[in-house]
Amino acid sequence: MIIPPIFSYAEIHYRFKYFFSFLKTKEPEILFDAPYRIEPDSDLPLLFLIKDADLFPVQIRSVKITISNSVSALHHIEHFFNPALIINTHYWQDFFPIPFTAEIENYFGMLFIDVECEYFVNGRIKKCKNNNYRTATKNPLRVYRSKNHLPSFTGWIHGEIHSHSHYTEDQVEFGVPITAAKKLSSALGLKYFCVTDHSYDLDDSLNSYLKNDAELPKWKLFQEEVERENNTQQEPTVVRGEEVSARNSHGKNVHFLLYGSKKYFPGSGDSAEKWFRTTSELSISDIIKNSDPETVLYAGHPTEQVPFLQKIFLGRDEWHLADMSLQGLHGIQILNGEMNSTFSSGFSIWKSLLLQGKKLFLAAGNDAHGNFNRYIQLGIPFLFIHEKETQIFGRMKTVVHVKQNSENEILQALRFGKSIITNGPVVLHEIENKYQQSAEMGGMLEGKLIIVKLRGISSEEFGEFSSLKIIKGVIEQTETVLAEITDFASPYEFHFITEWQPIESFSYIRIEASTINGKGKDAEGFCYTNPIWILPE
Repeated sequence: MIIPPIFSYAEIHYRFKYFFSFLKTKEPEILFDAPYRIEPDSDLPLLFLIKDADLFPVQIRSVKITISNSVSALHHIEHFFNPALIINTHYWQDFFPIPFTAEIENYFGMLFIDVECEYFVNGRIKKCKNNNYRTATKNPLRVYRSKNHLPSFTGWIHGEIHSHSHYTEDQVEFGVPITAAKKLSSALGLKYFCVTDHSYDLDDSLNSYLKNDAELPKWKLFQEEVERENNTQQEPTVVRGEEVSARNSHGKNVHFLLYGSKKYFPGSGDSAEKWFRTTSELSISDIIKNSDPETVLYAGHPTEQVPFLQKIFLGRDEWHLADMSLQGLHGIQILNGEMNSTFSSGFSIWKSLLLQGKKLFLAAGNDAHGNFNRYIQLGIPFLFIHEKETQIFGRMKTVVHVKQNSENEILQALRFGKSIITNGPVVLHEIENKYQQSAEMGGMLEGKLIIVKLRGISSEEFGEFSSLKIIKGVIEQTETVLAEITDFASPYEFHFITEWQPIESFSYIRIEASTINGKGKDAEGFCYTNPIWILPE
């Protein structure tokens, strides 16, 4: 079976029967990764990841790191291993923390990281640059060192709501160990991330991703690891999840994100584990009906266009309007790694659902399988590696309001829409009536007259505020722009209160904001809030 491109660290040792693989090699996957940005007071954690050395033992002789700006080299670090570092385990990881010493301590901006690794495998001494994938570009890792922390307000924390760990492992992809993701996320500035591994990987045997195990040892280990990591009380918080392959209203496979679930849901229709068997065990409705009350349910990238071959061979499809209208669904992840036509389509559907009176919340994620710096995926299997700077862990963020940073608090924020989506700038709004009663995002308030209180914060990295729209939606009618601000006294921060606004029908208020001239990887920033609903007295 031919599997089209997958968003992940690329698994290069498997090939489908009767198909040639140009990427297959008798050595382990060797790769280096780093966060796409780092906080101003953080070291730069460089992840050194080796996979499948249990099949292809390797000896690491040296690692040489060069840090440059766009003009010249700034710093060199060399690690020589004598005797050689022997690696013979399935997953192996280490970090080379790059401290900002005298040569680079005052440098802020884009850094370029090149790593040369010399290793001994199959009786030969070899070298690779940044990874050992055939056909990969070998381009340097690009890390933006920001002068500012991620923009935020007290009680609001940034996170990644769709990512995959090493419990996602199959014929074409694998994810990053949770412990590594915590270290990389912390440097990036995230305070939480959700691990949403594939249902068809979580039921595998510990020794083979081609065999299932009814005892669910991987699922159990995953649950235990999340508990263990969160018990350390060290940020970021890990939110357990599952990305279940489920049948939509057309009987085709879509991906359903379950947060906080301690109950495993099977879903193997698009796993490619059995040829031409593409019917998943459960429908979306089945999962909603049988999920625990504590579980938070979001449609995963519901309007992402499915490539033709995935439709044919994996039975994949999009979420349809009937699916997103189901009672019990809490939200939809309409932003998946980049602002494109998929987002625009999902955003339009979300607005139409709001106007129908549906209370659904937005989320933004990246579906990252590792890929903290750029995404590396199999191209047309198995001929080449494809790379680009989207689907990067943490780049599209869901910022949630919590009393304390815990898994339960984050789940409650996602359940009740106390959240915004952004690539950097943060804009918040609340509504107050004439009795000085107020409501924040996801909430509801009664009132014939209301005012909207807004505050926003950005930074040099994400750019100056250029536009802010206050949008009012009247249920069963339409949306209108109550006000649009394009002139800001301060480029990076504002506080604003509207005049009293009359409310005559069941309505909601939401906010759209944008920034320009950012100096980081995102020159144009955006922020979209979840609505606050208003009932006329």
